Amino acid sequence: MSGVSRALRRRWPRSGHEWSMFASGALIILVGVGIVTWMHHSQTPLKPEAESITSQWIPSTVKHWQTPIDQNAKKYNIDPNFIAIIMTMESGGYAKANSGQAQGLMQITPVTAKDIASKYLKKPVAKYNLYDPAINIEFGTAYLAYLRDTFGTYKQGPSWDTTAELVAASYNGGPLAGLHLEEGKGLQDAQTVVYSRDAFNMWRERHAGTSPTYQRWYERGGSDLISAAKKAHQ
Repeated sequence: MSGVSRALRRRWPRSGHEWSMFASGALIILVGVGIVTWMHHSQTPLKPEAESITSQWIPSTVKHWQTPIDQNAKKYNIDPNFIAIIMTMESGGYAKANSGQAQGLMQITPVTAKDIASKYLKKPVAKYNLYDPAINIEFGTAYLAYLRDTFGTYKQGPSWDTTAELVAASYNGGPLAGLHLEEGKGLQDAQTVVYSRDAFNMWRERHAGTSPTYQRWYERGGSDLISAAKKAHQ
């Protein structure tokens, strides 16, 4: 018998007791690996950190819609601060906002609305009014949740900064923009570049007392949306 064969025989259990101990150890290792894997994969990117909007710098015109934002955050398991950030950049809280293509608080296009209504809502609908604040917020939140589920992975946690950027790029420029960003191909549309980075930075600044990124957005023209929203709320 070769030295290698004798070494292998010494390594393997011989008695029933040794085999039992060997099997128990292997089982413990497998269970441990399974638990760790399950814990990683059970994490939901951008899930609510709180039951309501907590970012101090979110404008009052967006916090005006806090109740439906909070309700949909819970319904679609997505952070209310992230919904508020997207609403801020899309409409500033102005329910009648119209870009010429997109409508309402979350700036939903009619084409995207059809997909949301039939595929992404908890309960699909055939008829809807995108200028109805409650409907628009749910449509926007459902779409954000879909994009989160498409591009978010447990490896992006626990900060979810990358998830926020990918979702924002997809929300503004379409899912293909998010895919290109994820694959390292970059973004071609300048507006989507600015939008996704603003969302990324506002998300990172959500716990701060102020947001330099929000202030820059406001000064670049966001003030017009905020002013329109304030007049509408009077």
